[in-house]
Amino acid sequence: MKRIYAVRGTPMEVTQEWLDANRGSLANKWWRIDGDAGITIDAGNDGLPDSGWTKKDITAWLEGRGESVGGYATKSKLLGMVDLILNPPAPEPVVEEPVVEEPVTEETKTTGDEQ
Repeated sequence: MKRIYAVRGTPMEVTQEWLDANRGSLANKWWRIDGDAGITIDAGNDGLPDSGWTKKDITAWLEGRGESVGGYATKSKLLGMVDLILNPPAPEPVVEEPVVEEPVTEETKTTGDEQ
């Protein structure tokens, strides 16, 4: 049960479903809502987290993919983690320097008798 308070009023316990259905009429400074889970709205209707998702739902999505979300994380930080999962950075190509061999000259040739 969720609890809503009218300013200088008595608390009223309601379900999350009732709160979601009546959220528009409660959205002013005269109401305080405790324990609201919020509503996740999938903007692209694609099942991928976006700014319409709640922090709780984004965290669950990340943890479902093996990511650990520890400590305090803002919604922006969580969405950044989602972006890294969906668009991993391309690996940087490894460039090997060519080996330059010195030309053999008469001075560098050894016969083995130099000692």
